[in-house]
Amino acid sequence: MSGIPDTIYMTSDLVSVTGLGRHTIYYYLKLGLIEETGRTWRGNYRYFNQSVVERLQQIIALRAEGLSLDAIKQRLEETVP
Repeated sequence: MSGIPDTIYMTSDLVSVTGLGRHTIYYYLKLGLIEETGRTWRGNYRYFNQSVVERLQQIIALRAEGLSLDAIKQRLEETVP
């Protein structure tokens, strides 16, 4: 195993898959709601794995329920072992 995730998503891929804006994704990174999986060697671009896509889908669902980002962060931290 090389340590590279099977499916790699760049920020533009997350925009396409989730419907969120690029700046929203960067904001969620800044808040600690999501973490980048790594950076590319060439260009130093962020990349993400499938678990980040799933976490963003959770965040989108919780926002649709009316939860604040602070409440979402707290809830997600409670579910992480």
